[in-house]
Amino acid sequence: MTLQTVVSLLVVGLLVGVIATLVVKHRTIGLVGNIAISVIGAFIGYFVLHEISPALSQLVFAAGGGLLLIWLVGLIKK
Repeated sequence: MTLQTVVSLLVVGLLVGVIATLVVKHRTIGLVGNIAISVIGAFIGYFVLHEISPALSQLVFAAGGGLLLIWLVGLIKK
């Protein structure tokens, strides 16, 4: 994993966390929590889905992983 990939995943995780906070206001854990969870989800999504299909964009995988993890935390918190 290159430094560019790590930075890309951090930026995508940050953006997904901010967007999730703005869109889903009633079932989130706040801006900082959403950013942290989405960054972790971005890395998980990249590692899991990159193994399945490395041809697709890593940013799509990262965003999907971040959104999925925020959604799961929202369900658990409920």
